[in-house]
Amino acid sequence: MVQASEVIGRAVVVREGGKEAGKIKDLVVDPSGRQVLGFVVSGGLLKSTRVAPWAGVQAIGPDSLILSTGASIVKVAEAPDIKSVLDKNLSIRGLHLQTTAGKDLGKVEDFRFDERTGAVLGYELSGGMLADAFGGRSFLPTPMTIELGSELAFVGPEAEATIQKS
Repeated sequence: MVQASEVIGRAVVVREGGKEAGKIKDLVVDPSGRQVLGFVVSGGLLKSTRVAPWAGVQAIGPDSLILSTGASIVKVAEAPDIKSVLDKNLSIRGLHLQTTAGKDLGKVEDFRFDERTGAVLGYELSGGMLADAFGGRSFLPTPMTIELGSELAFVGPEAEATIQKS
């Protein structure tokens, strides 16, 4: 299990030819909030957005993301599922999480995922600086359903009972 924030900034290395292809700028998660689709890879200033879809990932190590071949990095237009998420500006990190019954559960600061499968295991929630300092952050295991929006994400009221203190 690894946290998304720990992966951002790691080198992206292509095993075939053994060269560094950039750094991880961001992770792209499917609209259901359950699966990492791939990674946004930094490039030159004038290059279009490049992504590494999950299928090309060989390993996620403590220092780098290993891809099998250079063809594992594509322009975003060549990865329609990732392009769709980026076009809608759907990002889990930074969203305020509420239940569909109107209870605020906090802000999604980070998420954890399985580095072998890309499955999202849950979300790290913040209640604000004071709440974090005194009580620590909370962890919400991935709920059955989550609706991602541009500012808010919604979960069913039953998700509140599954929140754990970190």
